[in-house]
Amino acid sequence: MWLRMDTSPVARERSPVRSELPIVRTFCLLLGLALAAVGQEPPPSSVPTAPAAAAEVGAPSNAELAEQLRLLRSEVAETRALKAEVQQLRGIVQSMGVQPGPGPGGATSPAVRGGSGPAPAASTGLGGVREGTASESQGVSNGVPERFHSGAFTSRDDPGASTERFGIKGRYKYNDKATGPLGGGGYFSFSSPDDEFSLNVTNQITVDGTFIDRARLQTTEQGFNVPFARSFIYGNITKDWSYQVGVQGFLGTFNLLDLFLAWHINDYVTLRAGKGLAPPLYEYYAFSPALEPVITNSPLYQLAAKRPLGLMFTGNLWKNRIQWWSGISNSGTSLFGNLDRNQDYNGAVDFTPFRGEGWEETVLEGLGGGVGFSGGKQEYLLNQQGVSISNNGEATTNPAFSTVLGIPFSTFHSNVSANGMRSVFSPHVYWYGRLSLLAEYINFSRALTDGTTSGRSTQRGYYVNASYWLTGERDFMGNGFQGYSTVTPLHPFIPSKHMYGPGAWQIAAQWSELNAGTGDVARGFVDTSRSTNRMNNFMVGLNWWPNQYTRLSFDYVTTNFNNPIPLSGRSPVDGYQTFWMRFAMFF
Repeated sequence: MWLRMDTSPVARERSPVRSELPIVRTFCLLLGLALAAVGQEPPPSSVPTAPAAAAEVGAPSNAELAEQLRLLRSEVAETRALKAEVQQLRGIVQSMGVQPGPGPGGATSPAVRGGSGPAPAASTGLGGVREGTASESQGVSNGVPERFHSGAFTSRDDPGASTERFGIKGRYKYNDKATGPLGGGGYFSFSSPDDEFSLNVTNQITVDGTFIDRARLQTTEQGFNVPFARSFIYGNITKDWSYQVGVQGFLGTFNLLDLFLAWHINDYVTLRAGKGLAPPLYEYYAFSPALEPVITNSPLYQLAAKRPLGLMFTGNLWKNRIQWWSGISNSGTSLFGNLDRNQDYNGAVDFTPFRGEGWEETVLEGLGGGVGFSGGKQEYLLNQQGVSISNNGEATTNPAFSTVLGIPFSTFHSNVSANGMRSVFSPHVYWYGRLSLLAEYINFSRALTDGTTSGRSTQRGYYVNASYWLTGERDFMGNGFQGYSTVTPLHPFIPSKHMYGPGAWQIAAQWSELNAGTGDVARGFVDTSRSTNRMNNFMVGLNWWPNQYTRLSFDYVTTNFNNPIPLSGRSPVDGYQTFWMRFAMFF
């Protein structure tokens, strides 16, 4: 019996294994001889002839026979030990990725059946990630006990501890169609060879310098700061189900941003369950704040549905020219629980009629628009402990309305509560291309009470974005699910690759206004000593993309109020100015 070893280049590199081959062959030879000796039957007894009788005169004595039997038993025991060592060696070779040779009777393993010559070494996917062997993909144990969710291990002898294993390919990819949690950017991808199972990792980091012309303002977003550090794990479990988990560091706080699973029912409908982006406010759910042409969202961000927890259907109609959202969630905004027993409805519909055959590369291809809406009964105190506008920029009950830096300019008294229907209506229109325009209006209305007086509080706001690529690039053409994205420069600046182009340069501006209304002042809901009812904001800036993963922004922002208010405990002021720069990466 001989052990056939792999002679592939991978096997030749494993010198410790190769050096043992003569010893293994010797062990196997001794094993065969010993087994043959043990298994041989004695010949039938017969009456010895005269010559045989004469030969018996020199026959060994009983003591000699006993000694020979003892030696033979010792050799058999040693051979068995050698056989065990050979089997252990075969296991080591297999664990190093070398396919086993022929088994007893010349039968080859399933991994190499039908082939000839040396078995191939385990292959690797792009990026050098080992894909695994056929035996691994069929759930063959590797000798390591399986583990329960508690951390306890199963027994090594547990016959039920069988694990389904699949090969893995690893790659680094780029979302060139504005897809993924970031709406573009690079990501690490690990998947099975048929892409039925995948795990992807992507990140967004931003480092800002926010320099305001006034001191001691009520915001942590000043000086050098980190407004967004986001990481997402996402992928699919079979091609019918997908998942996403996102976390965020925001100005020194940390929070779970997204957590959902989705069932792709068919090409037209998907059901999502969990915490994720939802309408209304296209500016918030259609792209990351770090991808807006100006340096951040308009002040309307605080009226958005943001990331509620609930169920959401999404889909496409008319050859992807209509995109829609429809779902229910907990009341409040981006909360992890429910403050009352009610749920909100959130929905949107967008139309992009100039898409598809005949419209490619035309001036109208990037034209579209739609409307987002929300409604539900809400009954909770606005001033909640642990829930505020500054809590990760997400969870809020809107106890105040703020500027783009999170500085309150209209604040409700602490005894004011929501006690009825809330409705949000938000139409928007966009035109994406080398020159891009985006505009949106919002009406935010809810029933409030302070225990004595009740009434409907209504806020209105709008913004208008305009941007232009100086170096000839074009924005993603956009739809009801995704707006602005990362961009690939026509002539990137990557010195490590000896590429010294100018990169992509863009100019951008935004005008916005948020009107908190006068009704809350008249009813006594608002603290007039530190509140005004209208704020407008203007941003203008320059963006540079040296490559498709990195953006540098430089903006000037001016914020003004219709009435002076005390922002820093000193004399009332009617506004402030900000120089804002950002380094952002999407990878």
